[in-house]
Amino acid sequence: MAGNVAGVEAKVPLEQDAAGQRPAGPTSTAVKATEADTGGVGDGAGPAGAGLAPLPYDGVGSVAGGTVLWLIALAVMIPLAGRLRHDGHLWWLATAACGSGLGLVGLFIVIRRRNRIRRGERSNAN
Repeated sequence: MAGNVAGVEAKVPLEQDAAGQRPAGPTSTAVKATEADTGGVGDGAGPAGAGLAPLPYDGVGSVAGGTVLWLIALAVMIPLAGRLRHDGHLWWLATAACGSGLGLVGLFIVIRRRNRIRRGERSNAN
């Protein structure tokens, strides 16, 4: 008997006990189906047991670009604060301020991370 979730037939039949109830927890069939959908890779380990490699990008450019955009938005809206208040959109100014502040915190974090990665690569190369 195949399982039916939200009107979609399962490709793999579900295991049932003698009373026709599906046992709790993942079944071997469900695990095999999950591994088949992911090419046999489960829990970050490849077929040979090797872990996934981290992306080579450190994220500093993305975080810096987003922070600059939030700072520009904040700079544009500060002179318009009275008009924003009148129109009921003063929260836009608060959003830009929070985005700028969190972007600066994020920038500090990703720069520190990038520097740690670089120091680690240098010490491993020697």
